[in-house]
Amino acid sequence: MNIKKRLLITFLLLLILPLLMFFAIVFITQHSADISSIYIHRENGMLQISFLQAVLTIVLVIALTDLILVIWLYRSIIRPLNLLTVATNRIKDGDLDFSIPTESESTDELEQLCEDFEEMRIQLKKQIDTRLQYEQDTIELISNISHDLKTPLTAIKGYTEGILDGVADTKEKQQKYLKTIYTKASDMTVLVDELSFFSKIDTNIVPYNFKVFCADDFFNDCIEEMSLDTEVKNVTLDYISKLKEGQKIIADLEQLRRVMNNLIGNSVKYMGRDSGSIVVLAEDLGDNVKISVSDNGMGIEEKDIPYIFDRFYRADSSRNSRKGGSGLGLAITKKIIEDHNGTISATSVPGKGTCISFTLLKDDAKNASLELGNIIDADFRKKY
Repeated sequence: MNIKKRLLITFLLLLILPLLMFFAIVFITQHSADISSIYIHRENGMLQISFLQAVLTIVLVIALTDLILVIWLYRSIIRPLNLLTVATNRIKDGDLDFSIPTESESTDELEQLCEDFEEMRIQLKKQIDTRLQYEQDTIELISNISHDLKTPLTAIKGYTEGILDGVADTKEKQQKYLKTIYTKASDMTVLVDELSFFSKIDTNIVPYNFKVFCADDFFNDCIEEMSLDTEVKNVTLDYISKLKEGQKIIADLEQLRRVMNNLIGNSVKYMGRDSGSIVVLAEDLGDNVKISVSDNGMGIEEKDIPYIFDRFYRADSSRNSRKGGSGLGLAITKKIIEDHNGTISATSVPGKGTCISFTLLKDDAKNASLELGNIIDADFRKKY
């Protein structure tokens, strides 16, 4: 019952209950055994009551009515307010681990206020927990980045001292030292760039430039470009397409290339064998195209699979530290794919290999322009 109805009922009860109680008392008094002590006399059939008795009766009726209404109002109004007061004080003291008892589907404004307050507490707790987790992740990130930067910095310092101290006393040695310094500096640049990009994409300030293009043309170009690097590391890279000829998809070319670089780069980095193989497979899934990147590397433990796309997560911290990287690659990949309205997943068998799959929208998918909102390029929009 809402407060408006409750107040209306209270008003009516204040009018009706005193009258009912008054007549009830009169009726009881009339049939009392000691009538002479209560009534003065009867005149023309009318019951005459003393003034004092009438006043006492009215006072008693009003008192009983007020007591009943006060108890009712206390239970329906004061109690929820007391609950909110206690909850507010607990939140003020930083305690969010409690709950406010509420009645579901109640039309009472105070009950609804309690429900809203409880929802606010839950959301506030989630935000605080998320912030604490983010701070913990940031601390871990700084620790990982510091560790990953320390190794190349130490190498740069050592080789530079070697050149300055004359240890590299031949032109060949000097070239070797300088080449190593350049390589280590390049590794540091990659780490810093990855961290910078993640901070942007995590706060949704990376602009996407969606285009419609042929899937096979794009992935063939990617494979051709990256195969030069994989061949040096004795890893073969192949592309297999099961798409219809000329199948077009919607994506940001630059960010999709970043996704492929991350996935193929991870496969090469953690191959764990003298020679390996990576296969990129494209399949038709109705309104989507599914891209799978499979390798025959060392694989990932089953317990780690649910977390590999979490930012800063490392399935094997010591191994990843030796291999390099900040643990952000797959988190960036997932965010990019989700921003393309796609999904990403992973399967792996330790010692046999890993397969990471993601989906992209076709250009002729139903409501494709609506799913990606107002960020589709003009040429694509003209088709709808």
